[in-house]
Amino acid sequence: MNVATPVNSDKLRYKIKVSGLPRFYSLLDPLLQEFLKMINEELRLNCIHARYSKKGNAWLYLTFPTESEQAVALRLLKKYNWKGRSLISTLVTADTPKNNSNLTYAEGNHVAKRPRLDIPLSEQVLMSTIPYHSIEYEEQLRKKSEEARILFQRFGTIIQRKQPPLAEWCAARKRQLNSDLAFELSPIIPSKKVDRYRNKCEWSVGINPDSGSVAVGLRVKDSMDGIHYVGPPDCLRNLPMPMITLAKKFEDFVKNNSQDWRIWRNMIIRMNEDGEVMVSIVINQHLLDNDQLSNIKCSISEWSKKNITENVVSLYFQVHGEKTLADCIGTTIEAELLWGQKYIVEKLLNLSLEISPATYFRLNSLGAEELCKVVADLADVNENTTVLDLFCGSGCLALTLAKKCKQVVGIELIKANILDAKRNAEINGIVNCEFIAGRTEDILDSVLNKLKGCNVTVIMDPPLTGVSTGLVRTLRKFKEAINLIYVCSNHKLPLKNLLDFSSVVRYWQKPIDTDPFLPLRIVPIDMCPHTLRSELVLHFKRFCVDDIILSTKNDRPSKIYNNRKFRTTFNPRTSETVTSNIQPSTSGVGGLLDYLKKIEERAYQEGLAKGLERKAFQMGYSRGLQCATATNDDDKFKNNTSTNSDQ
Repeated sequence: MNVATPVNSDKLRYKIKVSGLPRFYSLLDPLLQEFLKMINEELRLNCIHARYSKKGNAWLYLTFPTESEQAVALRLLKKYNWKGRSLISTLVTADTPKNNSNLTYAEGNHVAKRPRLDIPLSEQVLMSTIPYHSIEYEEQLRKKSEEARILFQRFGTIIQRKQPPLAEWCAARKRQLNSDLAFELSPIIPSKKVDRYRNKCEWSVGINPDSGSVAVGLRVKDSMDGIHYVGPPDCLRNLPMPMITLAKKFEDFVKNNSQDWRIWRNMIIRMNEDGEVMVSIVINQHLLDNDQLSNIKCSISEWSKKNITENVVSLYFQVHGEKTLADCIGTTIEAELLWGQKYIVEKLLNLSLEISPATYFRLNSLGAEELCKVVADLADVNENTTVLDLFCGSGCLALTLAKKCKQVVGIELIKANILDAKRNAEINGIVNCEFIAGRTEDILDSVLNKLKGCNVTVIMDPPLTGVSTGLVRTLRKFKEAINLIYVCSNHKLPLKNLLDFSSVVRYWQKPIDTDPFLPLRIVPIDMCPHTLRSELVLHFKRFCVDDIILSTKNDRPSKIYNNRKFRTTFNPRTSETVTSNIQPSTSGVGGLLDYLKKIEERAYQEGLAKGLERKAFQMGYSRGLQCATATNDDDKFKNNTSTNSDQ
């Protein structure tokens, strides 16, 4: 099988997609090569081409020369167990030839619709929600650790290529850590709960694509036409059983209710470690009068009192509407409490936090505790430290550090989360916290002006897409910030943010006038077992740019370059190398070769060599060899001449 050369386009018609593989980054992955060998040799499938769509995916496209061989492969790999994984194969029809028969094929004189082969709906739910469901947990941890290592190996390569002055710093860090990484990568912290760990779930109301009836469950990927297609929740091992039971009961209620099922949007369930459950019923924004809303509320209350036997302590009702930016930082859209207590209480280390329907909290309560411990360990705050918590949410990270530091300032866009943070600070007797609602980019400058002269540690828990370059530039200019903790809630880390924080030069000749933050340590945390996601906590430390590269402005040579024992200048007209200070020894070809190699190696490590300078070295090396060879030949000729004359 050829996995490197392109295959003729007429052979790209018969493909299948194999899902559930270990995540890989190239077709040269040894484990992937083992799988491809098994396909051709053990199963004797005639696979002529393999392709992946994107680096880091867990699926593979296999191509077969004929439709019959494609059907055999689908039958064998429909649900195949390999190395403890349950592989799932589906038909790929994107590259089938387009013709007027519109998904028909001819076999003899018989013309029929091309069969649509699909995986069961329950498996679609599993693959879209917990794709690692069939993999042993130890292997999940190993794979996530490997992904983190590959990610930072890639980052190290990028930073050395785009920031040559950091090459020597990276090399020194590798020697210090005795590792192939310039950053200390800690072992991944496993989840204390492997199954039934989620404390929040959102069930959608839609249509079951198999039965065509109204259903309550998780959305599947083939949703279209404005209708949500949902799958059954029974197979999800990451959800507590009360959440699954409540989804089934709500499905029966929607089916038997006299109202149009389209008014129901979703059902949100929150659950704490004590087993207390908070239920929120959300309806779509329709033109309903007050009487209709009152009837809906009454029907929900009656149903809950008659049918719910789980430990539900709160029942909320909310009308879904579009939220604008003014809604986020101005007025809050609150759900209406139909009955029960207003909050459920979560324990976080030594804190008691009141959780409302809108509170931002990690999906894994025990994992949130591990995250707070890691952040506290990396931040290493004391009574003189001021913590600046950007994108603070409901203030969980800030509140766990408040009693160890001088003061805490948190900034968050959504006002409901700020109200939760202030209320929880008051409940826990924390008085050195200030939480501000607003866009971080808009109010950060005014906050930093108030913190001048303080010893500041910055904590960031930004959205999955990262932060803007302007915000990074503002933090770099704030000299009081020494340490920075970056919490990435996604395994796909925004590398651009890391480059913005750590860059020292825009180009080789244009140094940046602010000191960089360089990553020293990374701690992965498995917050959501059975998923692809793992959280990364990065510790950045401020470094003086002069300690990394001593450069001056106006494109003048750097101090490092001036202090070199040997400096070369190249004259492109004469193609000669003019040397100053210490001249090279030409006592032999070997000595000249070693000398010039050291020059090239030193220039490469310092990151100051240009293409023209390399050419000068090469031409100087070639010219030096010719001179040295000619000198040796002259010496030999003179020796031979003197010997002959003596004789």
